[in-house]
Amino acid sequence: MARRLKEMIVRDLDGFLGGVTNAVMVDISKLNAEDTLDYRNTFRTAGISVNVVKNSLARRVLSAQGHNFPAGSFDGPTAILTSPGDAITTSKLVAEWRKKKKRKVPIKGGLLEGDVLGPAEAEKLVDMPSVQQIQQMLVSAIAGPLTSMVGIANNILADVPRALQAIADKKQEEGE
Repeated sequence: MARRLKEMIVRDLDGFLGGVTNAVMVDISKLNAEDTLDYRNTFRTAGISVNVVKNSLARRVLSAQGHNFPAGSFDGPTAILTSPGDAITTSKLVAEWRKKKKRKVPIKGGLLEGDVLGPAEAEKLVDMPSVQQIQQMLVSAIAGPLTSMVGIANNILADVPRALQAIADKKQEEGE
C-alpha cells in the first residue's frame, strides 16, 4: 500500500475513531461473502457502523489514542463495530446474529466507556444487562416503594373524612 494512501486512511480512521468510547472488535475470517453482506446490513439497520481496516493501521490509530489492546486482538480479518449506544448492546447483537446464522464470529476485544477489553472480557459483555435494562431496573427499584407510599397516602387521605364524619356523628349522638 502506498505511503500516501496509508496516511489518508490513518487520517480518516483517526477521525472515525476519534471520540469512540464504545466499540466491539469481531473476527470475521469465517464469513463468506453472503454472510458478510448480511452481517453488515444487520448492523447498519441497527445503527451500528461496521468497518474493516488493515489491522496495523487500526492498531496504530487506537494506540495513538491511548487504547493499547492485548496481543492477538488484531490477528486476522477484524471488523470494528461502533455505535452511538453502548458496547453491551452491540455485543448482544453480535451474539444474536451468530446464533441465528449458526456462525462462529468470536469477539476479539473492545472498548467499554473508554476502557480496553480483551477477548474474554469483551465476550462477557454478551451476558451483561444493557444500559437501558439497568436504567429500567433502577426506575423499577425506585418506583416500587414510591408507589406503595402513594397508596398509603391515598388510604390515609381517604380515611380522614371518614374519621371526621365518625367524630361528628359521635358528638351529635352525645349532644342529643
